[in-house]
Amino acid sequence: MATLVVDNLSPFTPDILACLDRLGTEYVRKKYSEVTDGDLRSCERVILSGRRKNDRETNAANSRIIRHCHDSGIPLLGICYGAEIIALTLGGSIRRMPSHVHGQIDVSTKDSPLTPGKGSISVYESHGFCVARLPEEFVPVAGSKYCQHEIFKHREKKIFGTQFHPEKSGPDGMDLLALFAKM
Repeated sequence: MATLVVDNLSPFTPDILACLDRLGTEYVRKKYSEVTDGDLRSCERVILSGRRKNDRETNAANSRIIRHCHDSGIPLLGICYGAEIIALTLGGSIRRMPSHVHGQIDVSTKDSPLTPGKGSISVYESHGFCVARLPEEFVPVAGSKYCQHEIFKHREKKIFGTQFHPEKSGPDGMDLLALFAKM
């Protein structure tokens, strides 16, 4: 069984794949519109990439994947847009940021399965929206001066969102991806 990487046509999807290669993690990359129920039943975990543009087809496909992972207990990591669509699908909200955030920033973290023992991490951001309100079943794990929900997690299930791009975040991002890849 492999990690299913859902490609939402982000320019950073190749970086996710390169990180998984470096970690020795087996994966299958599928465009969001090509993911079947069989793919979801046969994967060990799912990563939702970021995206370039917003459209209903992408949102509907990702929401279906999120609901399947939520209901089936499949570990799920949403990156940037992936985190935003997790929040929206499961009852949270997003907001437009006053300006686009782009570049390396420091994020304050709480102890969690993705950030054990770390008080802060350095991450790469590139987004114009952020999660404003978490779904009821979720708790914040990390925040910054730009976004209070830089990382969030489900209270009981292995479902996580990162507003930033761990695949572009150097050692701290690789550590996070390595921990998720072991779930």
